[in-house]
Amino acid sequence: MVPIHSQSLLDKLQQWLGTNIYLHIEINPGGYFRNGKATLSNVHVKGDQSFRVFLEMDQQQSIIHVDDLTHMSISEELVVISGYDHVDRLARTLEISSKPFVI
Repeated sequence: MVPIHSQSLLDKLQQWLGTNIYLHIEINPGGYFRNGKATLSNVHVKGDQSFRVFLEMDQQQSIIHVDDLTHMSISEELVVISGYDHVDRLARTLEISSKPFVI
C-alpha cells in the first residue's frame, strides 16, 4: 500500500466506466459488504491527505461514498483503498475489482 495519488486512482477507476465491477467494503469494527455487482457510471476522488471516493453506479441509481481513505494499491484487476485510524489500525477498506471476490 502506498499513499493515495488521486490522479492515478482516478485514472484507474475511470478505465472501468461502463463496465461491471465487484465491490467489497469493510468498516472496522462494524461490518462488511462483499461481492456487490454494479455497472460503474462515474467516479470522484476528492481530498488532499485524507480522501473521499464516490462511486456512481447503474446510471446514477446507486452511490457508494467512503471517506477518510489514505492508502491505495492498484493492479490490473483490483483496486484496494484503505484508511487507518489515529493509532494506525485499519479502519476502512474499499476494494473494487473487475472479477468477483472469492467467498
